[in-house]
Amino acid sequence: MPWLSLLVSNILLALWLALAAWFVQRRLRWYGIAHILWMLVLVKLVTPPLVSVRLGDSPQSTPCQNGTCLCAQHQLTTASKTVPWVLLAVWSIGAGTTCWSAWCSWARFRRLMAHASPAPAEWQSLAAQLCTELSIRHRPEVLAVPGRLPPLVVPGWQRPRLLLPAALMGRLSGSQQVVLMLHELVHIQRRDHLVRLLELAVSVAYWWLPIVRLIGRQLRTCEETCCDAAVVSRQPQARHDYARLLLDVLDFVVPVPRSVEQVTAMSSADDLERRLRAILDVTPRKQRRRPFGALAVGVACGIVPCELHYDWSRPLPPVTTAIEQEPATGTTRSSNGRSDGDLRFTGCCPS
Repeated sequence: MPWLSLLVSNILLALWLALAAWFVQRRLRWYGIAHILWMLVLVKLVTPPLVSVRLGDSPQSTPCQNGTCLCAQHQLTTASKTVPWVLLAVWSIGAGTTCWSAWCSWARFRRLMAHASPAPAEWQSLAAQLCTELSIRHRPEVLAVPGRLPPLVVPGWQRPRLLLPAALMGRLSGSQQVVLMLHELVHIQRRDHLVRLLELAVSVAYWWLPIVRLIGRQLRTCEETCCDAAVVSRQPQARHDYARLLLDVLDFVVPVPRSVEQVTAMSSADDLERRLRAILDVTPRKQRRRPFGALAVGVACGIVPCELHYDWSRPLPPVTTAIEQEPATGTTRSSNGRSDGDLRFTGCCPS
């Protein structure tokens, strides 16, 4: 089954990339590079092979390879032709269930968006000003929604939508309004809302693989950390207001709702203490060694189109029999080349 070999190869290579991304994120603290590596893990899971890397020598054509032999291994393969169809049916049921669940969540979210209204003029002007500073060509549609939802970005057909809770907008100071809008616009600048679509596609195809959920959580952690760093670098005087904003958002959306997978929300409480420490830290940081990061990303990009190939149909070495039958004379010949007529008994014969 070639598709099974391809599936195993993609998963193994994706696991190696995931280990590299985890090391870069947890040990080196390079969240931007780790985010790229985590995305490459998702891309690798759905990428067809372009380069085949053989793990063994390719044998010559044999009857086992052609399927014309009558060995036990080939007979077992012939008898189990229904196994791929059973696996395909199970995968289709799981993928269909995952798609239906995602569609139902999105439909409920769409009903909530039906009650959205354009944000106040001050928020619109602030968004326009920050989009100019961030060089964002397509300005998102800023909407105010009811309910205790976190600020989030939703992908759209023409441009993304920025949803802000109306009840929270009136509680924020001027500095908090700037950092909140800047945080969400950095998400749009980084195209994080498009990563949600890639994550959704992979989660449908690999609904049975638990590592996909873990990759999604790590992606969101890296995205929030990168956005925090961007906000602090542009508004260093608003560190305390920004830290207080994160706490206010978490307090506003408690209990944290289970949002749909297609949105990028701000209410993630993962590594909150680490994020607050990084925001309030005023010590100068050392410049990262970008060549090492570029090398890691380059190696990962080289692994994505590869496939591990091992030829499982390699024939066994021939087995020589001790006695061979001669078709012409009908006499049997032993392994030392003598016929039965030439055999002589030595020693005493029992009486």
